[in-house]
This record gives sequence, structure tokens and C-alpha cells, in this order.
Amino acid sequence: MRWLMGGQVYDVDKGSFRAADVAIENGRIAAVDRGAKRAPGDETVDASGLWLIPGLIDCHVHITQPTDDGDPRAAASRTDAEVALFAAAAAERTLLAGVTTIRDVGGWNYVEMAVRSAIQAGTIRGPRMFLAGRLLSITTSTADYYPGMYEVADGADAVRAAARRQLGHGADLIKVMATGAMLSSETEDSRAIQFTLEELKAAVEIARDNHKHVAAHCHALRGIHNAIDAGVDSIEHCTFADDEALRKMVAAGTALVPTLCAGEMLFRDPAAVASMPEFLRVRMAEFNDVHLATIRRAHELGVTIAMGTDAGTPGNHHGLNVQECVILARKAGMTPAESIRSATVNAARLLRQSDHLGSIDVGKHADIVALRANPLDDIDELARPTMVIKAGDVVRDDRA
Repeated sequence: MRWLMGGQVYDVDKGSFRAADVAIENGRIAAVDRGAKRAPGDETVDASGLWLIPGLIDCHVHITQPTDDGDPRAAASRTDAEVALFAAAAAERTLLAGVTTIRDVGGWNYVEMAVRSAIQAGTIRGPRMFLAGRLLSITTSTADYYPGMYEVADGADAVRAAARRQLGHGADLIKVMATGAMLSSETEDSRAIQFTLEELKAAVEIARDNHKHVAAHCHALRGIHNAIDAGVDSIEHCTFADDEALRKMVAAGTALVPTLCAGEMLFRDPAAVASMPEFLRVRMAEFNDVHLATIRRAHELGVTIAMGTDAGTPGNHHGLNVQECVILARKAGMTPAESIRSATVNAARLLRQSDHLGSIDVGKHADIVALRANPLDDIDELARPTMVIKAGDVVRDDRA
């Protein structure tokens, strides 16, 4: 048994800390108590002066995608070996930043599956990984930008077959393109519809039959309506949603994964901006404030928000994932407690992992991040982890 002694433990439901000791056994939380009796031979870790929160969950990453170059086409010709090496390093950076679980919504030739296996085997360090495999898309010139990420399927039957292929490779969810993308070819419009309602329903059908969930890439308003009507579990981005669509999400219980980092972090990285093609730079700048306003309004209307960064886009570096929580609190109207909730219990619910992740409670995975100050007073503390624990193992310890 390992004990974290003397820390302040965060209760995500109450949104407050309390003094407690945390017992860890076989990678799970065995007790959360103050002054509990320890057995001879139990290991203790001094957590006095530290604020303990659950390991954070990022519901939207592309762990195989590099972020330094502003032109997405620059990475299109990489070999699978190059991708695997990059993804392994990105996974470790993500974990050490306090993100102990990720949902990858578009990998690269299933290389990410091998990275997940290596993490599970203990060969390399990284977060828990829930993977979509390739994302499903209509025929589009953007597939040439991301040849290892796109699975083209036109028509409902083709979508069903493509979804089954992802599951056959070990996917935990299905990712669909309901609308065009921002970081796409010059001829693709983020305000345009891609998969039809019938095609979206086909993807949801296969996912439901296999007890999986569906993430829908959505910028365009009608695409958001189509995705909700099809029964997807989460809307990614949600840029052009209006009040009607947001209220519809509340009624349907559809989660919103905001990915504000895709724009905000890009414009903090001069090198990424400078190397980005002009049409993409104009597009990203034009719609960034619209995106922020939509997420702010979604929060006001009570949409469930699950944290997601889109890490893997230009300037949006792996390992800086917690900046999404900071942006949600600083710019999208959330309190620090609400922001942390989006990256813990809300995210765990979306991943259908509420019994295992999202809070420091008995029986759950011992995924814990220790901070030197209260993040409710300063949300930026999330970016300064002192200790990171995954499944009871201390993978980062800066206490010295």
C-alpha cells in the first residue's frame, strides 16, 4: 500500500479541497481519509503543502501530428516509423504535464495503436489512450494533407464498412466529419456540410451496436444539427452553433469538446504563424473570436463541456494541453472549478469511464496531479504540476 500523506484533496462534485490522506493499492485508490491507520511496511509519500486533483483528461488530441510547422502538408510524407517515434515522445510530454488520459480522434495508419500497446506494457511512458483510429470523411482534397489520418467513405454503406474497419483495428470510438475543417485544403470550407444525416446515422448505428461512442467534427451550423439528430455523443469545435443548436445539445445530452487551443495557441507561436499558408492564417484569424463567443454562450446555456485541445495542430503543442483549462476559465466564462470539472468528471463521462476516472474516489484509477498552490485561486497552477501519478506510479516528482 502506498499513502499520499498530508495533502489537500479535491472533491470535483463539491468544487472544494479537504485535508485527507490517499491510499493506493494495485493502481487504484483504496482510501481517502484523514488519520487512517497504516500497516507496517506501507510506503508513504509526503504530500504536505500540496493540492491534489484528479489526473486531467484531454478529449481531443492528434498524438501523431507534429505542431512546429504551420503548414499541415509538411508532415504528409512521413514514414510510419517517424510517426511512431514522434507519437511516443508526444505521449510522454502529455503525461508529464498532468494529462493522464487522452482521446485521440484521428491517428496515422494505426501507429497510435502500437504506441498505446507499448504504454500498456510499460515499455514507454504515456497517458491512458482512447483511440478512434482513422477519422471517417467524404471524398475531399484535404485527405492529401493527412493521408494516414483520413478514411474516405461515401454513402451510408461505405460509412458502415469504414467504421467496422476502425473497430477491427482496436478503436474505442468512431470519429466522423460532419462538416468541413479549418486546417484543410483551400477548396474545403468549414461552413460546408460533409457527411449527410443518413451517413452520420450509419456511423452511430455501428458504434452503438459495438458499445462505442461517436465524436463528430462540426463547425457548420447545419452539420451540428445533423450530428445531434444522428445521436452522436460529442460535437467537436462547434464554431458556428446558434442558441437553438446549443439548446438542442442540452436537451439531447450531447457534450461539447471546445478545442479553443487550436486558435489561441497558434497565435502565441510566431514561428507556426509565419510558416502557415496565407489562406489558412486568414481563416484561423477570422473565426477565432467567433469560436470563443460560441463556447462562452454554450456554457451560459448549460451545455456539458468536456475539455479537449486539438493538440497536434500548428502551435498547439503536446504537453501544453492544460492551457485549454486556462483559456476556458480566462476567456470562456468558466470558473476554475468548472474548468477543472470539464477535464475530469465531464470528460470521464464522455469516455464512458466514470467508474474508473475523473475523481479521487475509492475504487478509481490512482491518477493524481499534485500542485503547489490552490488552482481555484489561480487556474494557471494547472500548468505547474509538482507531481504526476498514474495508476499509483509517480511518473513526475519535482518536490526537491
